Amino acid sequence: MAENMEHTHEEMREQYWRLLEPTFRQIQEIGLAKYFASVDLAKAFALKDRDLRCMDEGTVGGVHLAGAGILNQSAAAEFIKEAGVEGIYSHAGCGAAALYAKQQGLELTKADEYGIAWAKELSERAGVPYRGHTEANEMARPPEFHIARVAYYDGTGQFDPSPVDDLPPGFVISRRYLEPAYAKQEAEIAVAIALGEHGFGEKFTPEAPFYLVAIGDGRPGGVSADVLQKEANEIAQRHKGTVITGGFIAPLA
Repeated sequence: MAENMEHTHEEMREQYWRLLEPTFRQIQEIGLAKYFASVDLAKAFALKDRDLRCMDEGTVGGVHLAGAGILNQSAAAEFIKEAGVEGIYSHAGCGAAALYAKQQGLELTKADEYGIAWAKELSERAGVPYRGHTEANEMARPPEFHIARVAYYDGTGQFDPSPVDDLPPGFVISRRYLEPAYAKQEAEIAVAIALGEHGFGEKFTPEAPFYLVAIGDGRPGGVSADVLQKEANEIAQRHKGTVITGGFIAPLA
Protein backbone atom coordinates (compact mmCIF):
# COMPACT_ATOMS: atom_id res chain seq x y z
CA MET A 1 0.00 0.00 0.00
CA ALA A 2 2.80 2.45 0.92
CA GLU A 3 4.49 1.82 -2.42
CA ASN A 4 1.22 2.50 -4.25
CA MET A 5 0.69 5.74 -2.34
CA GLU A 6 4.24 6.83 -3.12
CA HIS A 7 3.74 5.97 -6.77
CA THR A 8 0.55 8.04 -6.86
CA HIS A 9 2.35 10.94 -5.19
CA GLU A 10 5.11 10.84 -7.78
CA GLU A 11 2.56 10.63 -10.57
CA MET A 12 0.84 13.75 -9.21
CA ARG A 13 4.14 15.63 -9.08
CA GLU A 14 4.86 14.63 -12.66
CA GLN A 15 1.41 15.76 -13.79
CA TYR A 16 1.82 19.20 -12.21
CA TRP A 17 5.31 19.54 -13.66
CA ARG A 18 4.03 18.74 -17.15
CA LEU A 19 1.05 21.08 -16.72
CA LEU A 20 3.42 24.02 -16.32
CA GLU A 21 5.93 22.93 -18.95
CA PRO A 22 4.61 25.05 -21.87
CA THR A 23 4.97 28.24 -19.83
CA PHE A 24 8.46 27.45 -18.65
CA ARG A 25 9.63 26.32 -22.08
CA GLN A 26 8.57 29.70 -23.40
CA ILE A 27 10.36 31.46 -20.54
CA GLN A 28 13.51 29.50 -21.32
CA GLU A 29 13.26 30.32 -25.01
CA ILE A 30 12.71 34.09 -24.76
CA GLY A 31 13.89 34.92 -21.23
CA LEU A 32 12.05 36.21 -18.18
CA ALA A 33 12.02 39.87 -19.18
CA LYS A 34 10.48 39.25 -22.62
CA TYR A 35 8.02 36.76 -21.21
CA PHE A 36 6.65 39.17 -18.61
CA ALA A 37 6.58 41.95 -21.20
CA SER A 38 4.29 39.74 -23.29
CA VAL A 39 1.76 39.27 -20.46
CA ASP A 40 -1.04 41.66 -19.52
CA LEU A 41 -0.05 42.27 -15.90
CA ALA A 42 -2.69 44.84 -14.89
CA LYS A 43 -4.77 42.41 -12.80
CA ALA A 44 -1.67 41.16 -11.01
CA PHE A 45 -1.23 44.54 -9.33
CA ALA A 46 -4.85 45.11 -8.26
CA LEU A 47 -5.15 43.39 -4.88
CA LYS A 48 -8.67 42.52 -3.79
CA ASP A 49 -7.69 42.77 -0.11
CA ARG A 50 -4.72 43.60 2.07
CA ASP A 51 -4.93 40.62 4.39
CA LEU A 52 -1.71 38.97 5.49
CA ARG A 53 -1.03 35.50 4.15
CA CYS A 54 1.97 33.23 4.07
CA MET A 55 4.36 33.36 1.12
CA ASP A 56 3.18 29.83 0.21
CA GLU A 57 1.94 29.63 -3.39
CA GLY A 58 -1.24 28.03 -2.08
CA THR A 59 -2.22 31.14 -0.10
CA VAL A 60 -3.12 33.62 -2.80
CA GLY A 61 -4.00 37.30 -2.55
CA GLY A 62 -3.12 40.06 -0.14
CA VAL A 63 0.39 40.68 1.16
CA HIS A 64 2.80 38.00 2.25
CA LEU A 65 5.03 37.07 5.16
CA ALA A 66 6.27 33.54 5.78
CA GLY A 67 4.12 31.95 8.46
CA ALA A 68 2.52 35.35 9.12
CA GLY A 69 5.87 36.43 10.51
CA ILE A 70 6.48 33.53 12.87
CA LEU A 71 10.18 33.53 11.94
CA ASN A 72 10.61 37.29 12.42
CA GLN A 73 8.30 38.03 15.34
CA SER A 74 10.00 41.20 16.54
CA ALA A 75 9.38 42.91 13.19
CA ALA A 76 5.97 41.46 12.30
CA ALA A 77 3.87 44.22 13.87
CA GLU A 78 5.86 46.89 12.01
CA PHE A 79 5.33 44.97 8.76
CA ILE A 80 1.56 45.04 9.38
CA LYS A 81 1.65 48.78 9.95
CA GLU A 82 3.79 49.51 6.89
CA ALA A 83 1.81 47.21 4.61
CA GLY A 84 -1.60 48.41 5.76
CA VAL A 85 -2.65 44.87 6.70
CA GLU A 86 -6.37 44.49 7.38
CA GLY A 87 -6.52 40.89 8.63
CA ILE A 88 -4.34 37.82 9.25
CA TYR A 89 -4.59 34.20 8.09
CA SER A 90 -2.75 31.06 9.14
CA HIS A 91 -2.74 27.94 6.96
CA ALA A 92 -2.34 24.19 7.01
CA GLY A 93 1.02 22.61 6.28
CA CYS A 94 2.96 25.83 6.78
CA GLY A 95 6.64 25.30 6.09
CA ALA A 96 7.61 28.40 8.07
CA ALA A 97 5.70 27.15 11.13
CA ALA A 98 7.46 23.80 10.78
CA LEU A 99 10.83 25.56 10.54
CA TYR A 100 9.96 27.58 13.64
CA ALA A 101 9.10 24.38 15.52
CA LYS A 102 12.41 22.86 14.47
CA GLN A 103 14.39 25.93 15.49
CA GLN A 104 12.67 26.03 18.88
CA GLY A 105 12.98 22.31 19.56
CA LEU A 106 9.20 21.85 19.52
CA GLU A 107 7.08 18.98 18.22
CA LEU A 108 6.97 19.13 14.43
CA THR A 109 3.60 17.39 14.38
CA LYS A 110 2.12 20.43 16.12
CA ALA A 111 3.49 23.00 13.67
CA ASP A 112 0.02 24.07 12.52
CA GLU A 113 -0.98 24.71 16.12
CA TYR A 114 2.03 26.98 16.60
CA GLY A 115 1.17 28.81 13.39
CA ILE A 116 -2.41 29.39 14.50
CA ALA A 117 -1.37 30.53 17.97
CA TRP A 118 1.17 32.97 16.51
CA ALA A 119 -1.29 34.43 13.98
CA LYS A 120 -3.81 35.02 16.77
CA GLU A 121 -1.15 36.60 18.98
CA LEU A 122 -0.02 38.87 16.16
CA SER A 123 -3.60 39.94 15.45
CA GLU A 124 -3.95 41.03 19.08
CA ARG A 125 -0.60 42.83 19.06
CA ALA A 126 -1.37 44.68 15.85
CA GLY A 127 -5.07 45.28 16.46
CA VAL A 128 -6.26 43.62 13.25
CA PRO A 129 -8.65 40.64 13.06
CA TYR A 130 -7.59 37.03 12.75
CA ARG A 131 -9.41 35.81 9.62
CA GLY A 132 -9.04 32.11 10.32
CA HIS A 133 -7.07 29.04 9.31
CA THR A 134 -6.92 28.07 5.64
CA GLU A 135 -7.29 24.31 5.49
CA ALA A 136 -5.33 22.12 3.10
CA ASN A 137 -8.31 21.55 0.80
CA GLU A 138 -8.85 25.31 0.52
CA MET A 139 -5.37 26.07 -0.78
CA ALA A 140 -4.42 26.69 -4.39
CA ARG A 141 -2.06 23.73 -4.51
CA PRO A 142 -2.17 20.03 -3.62
CA PRO A 143 -1.97 19.36 0.14
CA GLU A 144 0.88 16.90 -0.42
CA PHE A 145 3.51 19.13 -2.03
CA HIS A 146 4.46 22.53 -3.46
CA ILE A 147 4.03 23.17 -7.18
CA ALA A 148 5.94 26.48 -7.32
CA ARG A 149 8.64 26.72 -9.95
CA VAL A 150 9.11 30.43 -9.29
CA ALA A 151 9.34 32.86 -6.37
CA TYR A 152 8.25 36.46 -6.87
CA TYR A 153 10.49 38.92 -5.00
CA ASP A 154 8.03 41.78 -4.94
CA GLY A 155 9.19 45.35 -4.48
CA THR A 156 5.70 46.81 -4.95
CA GLY A 157 3.81 45.20 -2.06
CA GLN A 158 0.75 44.70 -4.27
CA PHE A 159 1.53 41.74 -6.50
CA ASP A 160 -0.73 38.69 -6.86
CA PRO A 161 -0.11 36.34 -9.82
CA SER A 162 -3.30 34.31 -9.34
CA PRO A 163 -5.72 36.46 -11.45
CA VAL A 164 -3.46 36.22 -14.52
CA ASP A 165 -3.57 32.86 -16.28
CA ASP A 166 -0.20 33.36 -17.97
CA LEU A 167 1.62 33.86 -14.65
CA PRO A 168 2.77 30.61 -13.06
CA PRO A 169 1.92 30.08 -9.37
CA GLY A 170 4.76 30.90 -7.06
CA PHE A 171 5.91 31.97 -3.64
CA VAL A 172 5.44 35.70 -3.05
CA ILE A 173 7.86 37.62 -0.83
CA SER A 174 6.54 41.12 -0.05
CA ARG A 175 10.03 42.63 -0.13
CA ARG A 176 8.73 46.21 -0.11
CA TYR A 177 7.92 45.96 3.61
CA LEU A 178 10.91 43.86 4.70
CA GLU A 179 14.49 44.57 5.63
CA PRO A 180 16.75 43.19 2.89
CA ALA A 181 18.49 40.63 5.14
CA TYR A 182 15.24 39.06 6.26
CA ALA A 183 13.66 39.24 2.80
CA LYS A 184 16.60 37.25 1.47
CA GLN A 185 16.03 34.69 4.23
CA GLU A 186 12.46 34.25 3.03
CA ALA A 187 13.64 33.83 -0.54
CA GLU A 188 16.15 31.21 0.61
CA ILE A 189 13.36 29.35 2.43
CA ALA A 190 11.26 29.39 -0.74
CA VAL A 191 14.16 27.99 -2.75
CA ALA A 192 14.86 25.33 -0.11
CA ILE A 193 11.22 24.19 -0.13
CA ALA A 194 11.05 24.06 -3.93
CA LEU A 195 14.36 22.21 -4.31
CA GLY A 196 13.60 19.87 -1.40
CA GLU A 197 11.37 16.86 -0.83
CA HIS A 198 8.25 19.01 -0.38
CA GLY A 199 8.67 20.61 -3.81
CA PHE A 200 9.75 19.37 -7.22
CA GLY A 201 13.19 18.66 -5.78
CA GLU A 202 15.60 16.95 -8.15
CA LYS A 203 13.50 17.92 -11.17
CA PHE A 204 15.14 21.35 -10.97
CA THR A 205 18.37 21.46 -12.95
CA PRO A 206 20.34 24.13 -14.85
CA GLU A 207 18.30 23.05 -17.89
CA ALA A 208 15.01 23.34 -15.96
CA PRO A 209 15.76 25.87 -13.21
CA PHE A 210 13.78 27.46 -10.41
CA TYR A 211 13.21 31.16 -11.12
CA LEU A 212 13.58 34.01 -8.66
CA VAL A 213 11.75 36.97 -10.19
CA ALA A 214 12.54 40.50 -9.00
CA ILE A 215 9.59 42.88 -9.43
CA GLY A 216 10.83 46.45 -9.31
CA ASP A 217 8.76 49.48 -8.38
CA GLY A 218 9.70 52.50 -10.46
CA ARG A 219 7.54 54.92 -8.46
CA PRO A 220 9.12 57.44 -6.06
CA GLY A 221 10.13 55.63 -2.88
CA GLY A 222 9.71 52.23 -4.49
CA VAL A 223 12.26 49.41 -4.34
CA SER A 224 14.12 49.51 -7.62
CA ALA A 225 14.61 46.56 -9.94
CA ASP A 226 18.39 46.97 -9.67
CA VAL A 227 18.36 46.62 -5.88
CA LEU A 228 16.09 43.59 -6.01
CA GLN A 229 18.10 41.96 -8.79
CA LYS A 230 21.30 42.31 -6.79
CA GLU A 231 19.68 40.67 -3.76
CA ALA A 232 18.23 37.88 -5.89
CA ASN A 233 21.61 37.25 -7.49
CA GLU A 234 23.18 36.74 -4.06
CA ILE A 235 20.75 33.89 -3.48
CA ALA A 236 21.00 32.35 -6.93
CA GLN A 237 24.79 32.16 -6.92
CA ARG A 238 24.65 29.63 -4.08
CA HIS A 239 22.75 27.12 -6.19
CA LYS A 240 25.07 26.39 -9.11
CA GLY A 241 22.73 27.31 -11.94
CA THR A 242 19.66 25.56 -10.53
CA VAL A 243 18.22 28.96 -9.55
CA ILE A 244 17.97 31.66 -12.23
CA THR A 245 17.10 35.31 -11.62
CA GLY A 246 15.44 37.93 -13.77
CA GLY A 247 12.72 40.46 -13.44
CA PHE A 248 10.77 43.44 -14.63
CA ILE A 249 9.52 46.85 -13.53
CA ALA A 250 5.89 46.79 -12.46
CA PRO A 251 3.52 48.69 -14.78
CA LEU A 252 2.36 51.12 -12.11
CA ALA A 253 1.72 54.84 -12.53
